[in-house]
Amino acid sequence: MMGIEVHLARGLRVHVEAPAIVAVSGASAREAIDDLVRLHPGLDRFVLDDARRLRRHVNVFINDEQIADRDQLSDPVTDGDRIHILPAVSGGTGEEP
Repeated sequence: MMGIEVHLARGLRVHVEAPAIVAVSGASAREAIDDLVRLHPGLDRFVLDDARRLRRHVNVFINDEQIADRDQLSDPVTDGDRIHILPAVSGGTGEEP
């Protein structure tokens, strides 16, 4: 069984003990993410809000394409797909270039 690979950015992995790549199953991004948080409890608070929608500052890509449905996460996935979960990065020196 090939499964779906979820690639977690380091910015998420510092909050919970999870490897960089997690094998999950599901037919949609929602099912894959639900399986991910079942395997690694605690990730849900950094990926999903209280309504179980994708947090505003988190981006999800399936095979290098940004998902279309941020609310329901209904984008389909199949065995062999790669899902990348990336929190937005901000900051800097505060100095003008």
